[in-house]
Amino acid sequence: MALKSPAFRKKFPLLVTGSLLALQPLATSFVVAAEQYDCSVSASGGWDCAPKTSAAQLPPRPVHDASAVSSSTATSAEGSETSEDTGAKPMLVTESKGRGLKSRSEDYSHLDWVPREKLTAAQLAETGPYCAGAYIEPIRPGMNDKTNKSDAPTFIGAKASRYQQEQQIATLAGDVVMRQGSMQVEADEANLYQAENRGELSGNVRLRDNGTLMVGDHADVQLDTGEAKVDNAEYVMHKSRIRGNALYAKRAENAIIRLKDGTYTTCEPSSNAWQLKGNNITLNPATGFGTATNVTLRVKDIPVLYTPYIYFPIDDRRQSGFLPPTIGSGSDTGFMLVTPYYFNLAPNYDATLYPRYMSKRGMLMEGEFRYLTKSSEGQFGAAYLNDDNDDRKLQTDYQNTRYMYNWQHKGGLDSRVMTEVDYTKISDPYYFQDLQTDQIGVESRDFVNQQGAVSYRGDTYTARLNAQAYQLATVSNVTPYNRLPQITLNGFLPQHPGGLDFTYNTEIVRFDRDLRTGDYKNEDGTTAPFLDTYTRGLTRANGNRLNLAPAVSLPLNWTYGFFKPTLKYQYTQYDLDLDSTGKDQIVADKADAANKGTNYVGGDFSSSQSRGVPIASIDSGLYFDRNTQWFGKNYRQTLEPRLYYLYVPEKNQEDIPVFDTGESTFNYASLFRDNRFSGSDRVGDENKLSLGITNRWIEENGFERQRISVGQALYFKDREVQLPGIDAKTRDDAHSNVSPYALEYEYRWNRDWRTTADYNWDPDSRSPRSGSAMFHYQPEDNPNKVINAGYRYRNDQVIYNQNTGKWQFGGDYGTPGSANYVKDYYKIQQHDFSVIWPIVPQWNVISRWQYDYNRNRTLEAFGGFEYDNCCWKLRLINRYWVKYDETSQDAPQNEKGDHGIFLQIVLKGLGGLTGAKVESFLDKGIQGYREREDQAF
Repeated sequence: MALKSPAFRKKFPLLVTGSLLALQPLATSFVVAAEQYDCSVSASGGWDCAPKTSAAQLPPRPVHDASAVSSSTATSAEGSETSEDTGAKPMLVTESKGRGLKSRSEDYSHLDWVPREKLTAAQLAETGPYCAGAYIEPIRPGMNDKTNKSDAPTFIGAKASRYQQEQQIATLAGDVVMRQGSMQVEADEANLYQAENRGELSGNVRLRDNGTLMVGDHADVQLDTGEAKVDNAEYVMHKSRIRGNALYAKRAENAIIRLKDGTYTTCEPSSNAWQLKGNNITLNPATGFGTATNVTLRVKDIPVLYTPYIYFPIDDRRQSGFLPPTIGSGSDTGFMLVTPYYFNLAPNYDATLYPRYMSKRGMLMEGEFRYLTKSSEGQFGAAYLNDDNDDRKLQTDYQNTRYMYNWQHKGGLDSRVMTEVDYTKISDPYYFQDLQTDQIGVESRDFVNQQGAVSYRGDTYTARLNAQAYQLATVSNVTPYNRLPQITLNGFLPQHPGGLDFTYNTEIVRFDRDLRTGDYKNEDGTTAPFLDTYTRGLTRANGNRLNLAPAVSLPLNWTYGFFKPTLKYQYTQYDLDLDSTGKDQIVADKADAANKGTNYVGGDFSSSQSRGVPIASIDSGLYFDRNTQWFGKNYRQTLEPRLYYLYVPEKNQEDIPVFDTGESTFNYASLFRDNRFSGSDRVGDENKLSLGITNRWIEENGFERQRISVGQALYFKDREVQLPGIDAKTRDDAHSNVSPYALEYEYRWNRDWRTTADYNWDPDSRSPRSGSAMFHYQPEDNPNKVINAGYRYRNDQVIYNQNTGKWQFGGDYGTPGSANYVKDYYKIQQHDFSVIWPIVPQWNVISRWQYDYNRNRTLEAFGGFEYDNCCWKLRLINRYWVKYDETSQDAPQNEKGDHGIFLQIVLKGLGGLTGAKVESFLDKGIQGYREREDQAF
């Protein structure tokens, strides 16, 4: 019988059933298909009923099993009729041990489960790589109906029905379907009670609504509100891949699901890998979160964790509540437990609290507040700990009251004005070595930034006011310079007379720092001078710097090449101040050099310094291409020669201190730069001609298969300008006639395999200056396979030696015979190999080995395995690494080997249980790991 109700829905289902059956012979116990009618409201408000088309002979009426789990007793159609054969007792969901009930369907189709081989391409794209199938909600009438239940008509269908007029009970049998708005209920038979506006359904009950399915043996449904109770229930939430069961499940009018003695999991119907089991579980699709009380986490039906209360997500929406905890241990922290709590305060701001208990240190309270407005975004964060660990009590600057706070902000006052803040303050320089942080954007570095800036963007220029200071997060570095303030103005002129381009760069900045004096106390109580003490001569200076760099160029471009002459003038003015210690050291160093008969290159102090240097360059290149074939494949082969001439006259700059300048590393790109120094404190003198050539192989679809570039510079004069303390006369490459050969190479075997390399060969010493080679493999269609193999070598670094206060070209750490001496400390010679590879389905091996040939030691090595399936993942990693723990100011002495075994268990849909640290070192150590994880591996 198919019925459609008018607007006054509450009484209609039973009234229409009664009026329809009253037309039929009273002796007829069932209304069969041939006698069914379709009824609808006529124009006058009455009923128009017409006979339905004949249907096939009905099957026998299903018998309701009174033993089904229910809190209500079903009323039989006749009131006194009972079946002599009640059939087999249904299997209870509590006997399924976390799996779906096979007694309801062998292939779990009763849970809308579709095997992987039957999924469409679109459905496969939304399914995890190790999932054997997916929960697919079948298309049905009304599934997207948004009408409120109170306003929605009711549709009822069945193969047979009858009505007891005195009791106002309608009985439906055979493929019973009731639909109201987006909700649909199916069963073998149903009793509808008009007086109570209630229905009882028995046998293969299925209730669907808004992407949720509940299956049971018996159900009570309130017809006017949609409230329902399903006994011996299983449920599925299709989009979230959530399923579970319960002694009974209640669906409230607002679609909230409450489970009695229920379970929750994201595993496949055939799996009992993990589940949450609680006395009372509530799932709220409206908010996207669930709660449970007296909960045990069960793995293979074995309880492994208990909590009296848990608040967990059931989809991707944000909601206040506890996040998955992190449990671990470490040598610095002891046993550690983090139980984050998230505050969903508003759509545009939220907060998270991270209470972190450490058995060796106490309770670290940390939290962050994030905000987002129409014109800005940022966060505030803070952390506090009264540290119980006193291992560092003898070390200078250590405090047992430890804290950190930070503010990160980006905003625009209007379309042209931008503001930035990146401010972090820590209690002591050992904070990041001893403690971890969960705050977003806060990293453990050698220093923390304390910066604020305002920028104005005009049509042809950008102006910026910046104030920037640094706080050391280490004791193995000298105090850095602060920029308080820095004003820049960069832009170009809109006019282009004769095709000329006019640009300018302007900077005014104050460099200032307070060098420390006295002694530093190590962890063992011994003392040594602060590293700032070794800062000598002009390196102790503070000062103001004005830098102007206007330039004019004439860019000429053709399809076959380009020609660009440029003339730039860089003028720099300094206003310096130097303490008496620095002045005395200059005098002493000059006298010492005179006694030794060596050249003094430390510079003299003058409070006012200026430098003006013209820079002339001509950059030119040609472009040749042709069509060719390689191994039967068509390519466009290019040949791109480039010629670059640079002239910068020598200007003595020894009396100028270095505030923010270093020497750039040599590579192919440096052949075409107009200054071999970064920063503005040095302008390198050069008269050189650089020659380079690039060859590319490009496929018809634009894919660059291969690129190789090689070049060299010819010098017409020696390079006299050096960083402080470096004598050009003793530096071989400063008076060489040619630069090293520079080579860059890249070959893409396909879109999955890539090889890159660079190599710099010194023809004078007949040895490599630097080089690297990297092989990377990660298929686009299977990012689970990752191979990285690399090697790098560098022996041409210009570094600042903190123990001498001077710059040097390579060299050792310390002096021979001293306890902290390390030969060739600044030389780099390392290989790095990492791999993630599937060995059998669902099992992957993970490994990395980074080795330092210069000091004959392993920097990091780890190996282990990963098991992954549709609902959980396990990693077990054995790791060795060089740990940096500052027990003294001598950097090599702080490098110590450490070892650990790390276990990570990720319950998909619930979060990680242990081993959050595993994620960090895999992410940093294996290129391609993040891409792999982002694609659901």
